[in-house]
Amino acid sequence: MIIDAPVLTQPRAWRVTKINRISPNGLVRVTLAQTEFNAHTDYIETNEDGNVIGMWANFFDNVTPQDPPDTESDITSTISFSGLKPELKVGGSYKKLTITFSDDESHDGEWSYEIDGESAIDLLTILTSSDSSDVNDNQIKIKFIGDDTYIGKVLTVKYTSDEITSTIRLGIVGL
Repeated sequence: MIIDAPVLTQPRAWRVTKINRISPNGLVRVTLAQTEFNAHTDYIETNEDGNVIGMWANFFDNVTPQDPPDTESDITSTISFSGLKPELKVGGSYKKLTITFSDDESHDGEWSYEIDGESAIDLLTILTSSDSSDVNDNQIKIKFIGDDTYIGKVLTVKYTSDEITSTIRLGIVGL
């Protein structure tokens, strides 16, 4: 959540760390820890006069845009990720991505990786089925090896085959 008034250059973002019920009629004590405001996921809503009318933490976290299905094909696909959140940690561990097709078949294709419209292949360590025994042909494991300057950016991962293209967006976060 974002709690701040008045908003200066960057508001303060907070995450809930503990909730204690004080009474059975709904009174609770909430403990918060301050986190960094992230311009790529947090959203400050303003009216036409520029006045703040809403502040939303992790506004974009739950949005995983997908390319529209190819109208010439009945096949659709989805990229899913391991873990709780669609994010990669700088210096963190591998995240497994799986491409699933609606016809339950395997389709040859290529993975691509971009940050701000630029190739991000040099910022990743990528394992495929030929590199790791716990990865099948429809999966990859990726690890972000870039530095802290990428925190707050979004890595766009795309799988393109002859039939369809699917996309997933992963936020870059600190440890």
